[in-house]
Amino acid sequence: MHRYFHLCTVIFFLSIGFVQSSFSSDAYIKVDDNELGQGILRQRGFECLLITPAHVVENAFKVDITVADKTKYSAEILELFPDDIGVLRISSDESSMCRHASWSYNTHLNALLETEKQGELRTMLADGSIRRTPVDIVGYDQYRNINVRPINKSDAILKGESGSLLYIAGQLSGMLLSISDDIGNVIRQDALANTLALFFGDSNQAGKQSPSQPNKKISAKPPAQEKVQTDEPGFSGIIAQSAVAEYLIKLEENSPVRLKFTATGDKEKYNVEIWDSTRKVVYRDPGKNFSGAESVNIPFTPPRNDTYTLHIIGTEGEGKYAVKIQTIAFDSQLRSPKNIIQIGDNAAEGILAHGAVAEYWIRMEENSPVRLIFPATGDNEKYNVEIWDSTRKAVYRDPDKRYSGTETANIPFTPPKNDIYALHIIGTEGEGKYAVKVSSIALNSQLRSETNVIQVGGNNVEGVIAQGAVAEYRLELEAYNPIRLNFFPTGDRGKYNVEISDSTGNVVYRDPYKRYSGTEAAILPFTAPKKDTYFVRLIGIEGECKYSLNIVRTAGRS
Repeated sequence: MHRYFHLCTVIFFLSIGFVQSSFSSDAYIKVDDNELGQGILRQRGFECLLITPAHVVENAFKVDITVADKTKYSAEILELFPDDIGVLRISSDESSMCRHASWSYNTHLNALLETEKQGELRTMLADGSIRRTPVDIVGYDQYRNINVRPINKSDAILKGESGSLLYIAGQLSGMLLSISDDIGNVIRQDALANTLALFFGDSNQAGKQSPSQPNKKISAKPPAQEKVQTDEPGFSGIIAQSAVAEYLIKLEENSPVRLKFTATGDKEKYNVEIWDSTRKVVYRDPGKNFSGAESVNIPFTPPRNDTYTLHIIGTEGEGKYAVKIQTIAFDSQLRSPKNIIQIGDNAAEGILAHGAVAEYWIRMEENSPVRLIFPATGDNEKYNVEIWDSTRKAVYRDPDKRYSGTETANIPFTPPKNDIYALHIIGTEGEGKYAVKVSSIALNSQLRSETNVIQVGGNNVEGVIAQGAVAEYRLELEAYNPIRLNFFPTGDRGKYNVEISDSTGNVVYRDPYKRYSGTEAAILPFTAPKKDTYFVRLIGIEGECKYSLNIVRTAGRS
């Protein structure tokens, strides 16, 4: 039975070979414009060769192949082996085409066959697309053969699929040689490797099975709540160009970890991929090459509870690598029901990584704007912010805005109703500490108080407005006596607009395209159409801003 890494516990499988993102056969073969088949690429020296069932090509006059990027080449028979195995030479100087080959040494095939009862035949079609045929494993022996049958009766194995690759639990396990009574006969991958060992210079593989990596259990005490970075015993090995080291790691949703590659002194280069259990790539940066000459940290946040596969893929040279897996934070810390922020309290703190979400609960009142303050922590991580109401509806989101631990950020927010809101801090790059606190900008009882009255010719009224908030003042006016609303600069950069309604709620002035700002003075002329009580509303539309205004009478009727 496999043991897995569960935050503090890890077990790995190691596999060295070639990897292809599509994980089908590597080539579609057409022989004499008639016979069809499949093949798998493999490097020998500076050549990229193609392995296929011998019966597909043994009497061929002309062989054409199509590879995954739909490029076509001609090929010729280079060698035929017992047990229906052939090797072709491709008419191309592009040895780099083998960089994405599927060939690998399956060092734990017997263990897989003992536990897994199903697999998948993967076949490349003429247009480069992939057919996946789920199969039952109906028989196998310890040395050469695996027998498979399609799970679905409609998925019969067809002529032209010889050479298709069998995958079991996502791992290359053999190549289809023949079909009899709808049963596919597959040569085991380790048997295929042994057949070709001397030809490809794998003298250590000739005549023997590759040993399985032993199960190894590594455990440690879980970190204390305040100390979430715990070094784990690591892994090391030797990687070469086009080789792949593979590890299985069990991780928890929203519990970010750090892949810490320490410098080994060697100058090989490699990149890193992480797949989930469905073989979907959840981390890949193909343009980023790491080197044994330097230390590298890669933060990763699991999108769900799963067993993930870490691939270390050699891209240049050869050398040692060494990697540790360290916990950055737990989901139970990042999204705890105890993560409650009180307005005006001290800052809450934590550690965030790319893809992780920290969640805090804040009780807020309608039309009472607050300021979310993110103090600089000195770290280089980046994040964005969302706010959801209790129905999980997003009421604040700016996905294009990135905040960083290197600078302090202020976000004004006005609650649309009395509610308990969820603040989400979402890691978008790197890892690092964050801090957040919430302070009050204004209260609804101030912005819409019964005592908020403006007198014509009276003193200035002042306050603070924020995006989404409304400040409201009552004003008694006579019909057809023009007035002027004077807005004074306060130095703030926030913006707002203005509307005026009568006592019935009917809007008598509105210009939604007119923006007022605390950086400049503005004048708004207005003439009341009737004697009434009017309401002047300042509506925040951007940022936060102090405001100051008064109302004076202009020339009009006596």
